[in-house]
Amino acid sequence: MPTTVITGRDVSFTIGGNNFDAQTTSAVLSCETIIETYQTLDGRAYKSVDKQWTFTLELLQDWGATGSLFEIIWGVAESAPNTAISTVFTAASGATFTFQVLPIFPTAGGAAPGALTDTWTMTVIGQPAESFT
Repeated sequence: MPTTVITGRDVSFTIGGNNFDAQTTSAVLSCETIIETYQTLDGRAYKSVDKQWTFTLELLQDWGATGSLFEIIWGVAESAPNTAISTVFTAASGATFTFQVLPIFPTAGGAAPGALTDTWTMTVIGQPAESFT
């Protein structure tokens, strides 16, 4: 069976029905599993008790652009910080993850002479739904 190689250019994401991959340099969906350890008379016992999913994006700032993601997220974070934003994250191989994130305030500005960038770590509500085709 041949190896499938997926690059960062093979992923895309949609937030609130709009695709924003043009200014995104990285998108990562990850999970931190919280495991508690109990010392019993028989030895250690391990129990997975919770999971915290995050969606981390590295982006080029797009302030002032038509349909600016930075302006949209700023507005939602300001007016409705507890409002879930529907998100779809897709790998070209056919893996699709659907989830909701909470808005954050993006950073404005940065150092010269490079492009202005920002990194967002957004909290995922619940667990993503996956579809593997």
